Amino acid sequence: MLSTPVFGADKTANLLVKYNYQVKTKDILAGTFVGLEKTQMLVHVGLNRVAFLPSEEIFNSPVNKLNRRMETNKVGEFIVIHYKQTKTILSIRRLYNLKLWERFKQIDFKNMILFTVWEKTILGAKLLNFDGLKLYIPNSHLPKYYRRINTKEKLIQVKILEVKDKKHKIVASNRLAILKRQSPSLKVGLVQIGTVLVVKPFGIFLNVFGIKCLLHISEISNKKIENLHMLYKKGDSIQVKIIYVNGSQGKIAVSAKL
Repeated sequence: MLSTPVFGADKTANLLVKYNYQVKTKDILAGTFVGLEKTQMLVHVGLNRVAFLPSEEIFNSPVNKLNRRMETNKVGEFIVIHYKQTKTILSIRRLYNLKLWERFKQIDFKNMILFTVWEKTILGAKLLNFDGLKLYIPNSHLPKYYRRINTKEKLIQVKILEVKDKKHKIVASNRLAILKRQSPSLKVGLVQIGTVLVVKPFGIFLNVFGIKCLLHISEISNKKIENLHMLYKKGDSIQVKIIYVNGSQGKIAVSAKL
């Protein structure tokens, strides 16, 4: 259940009446719980009619019935999500998420690695949870190991790719987090052993320091190679030199021409 801060609801209600304030959606108001029904709470926020707080707007996760601990006379803070003269609908959940979002935007996430928790798998991506906020991480930014996880207890380190303020949407990358963590070691010219992940006609994808790197066919030998599959297979080790690092996109290119 989301907690609601203690607030001077009666004083606020009196001010609304005194100055004939016109309530509108997205307003944040103080109010008092005055009743409990099967699927909603009744809240007094200083209007002529009682406002409604549906159960799905109290909790961040679905519940079968309202928690009886939402006692009457308890004071809280709410955001208006629907307002008409005949009916006003409030939300605690959306106000809580709004405050989380504002706090998140104050973080210097461009230079940080965030620890998130896997929540569920969606089409082409994972949905993660960071302190109550939802983050999307495309499968292209996840190692195959993480694509198979199905436990909410699994921590995933990520860096932020994009923040869409209007939609409150955050896109993240595990690949960039790994690259950030290994950045002191990943320098152009470094020679390292890579493990073959996939062999393609145009080159080989290797695992170097836990990062997927491309060894293009032109960087394997000065001689023409007809069929890479005849030379390499998954699990083989190849000594390579790092020739390109793109920290913003999480891309690394290597060469076997030492």
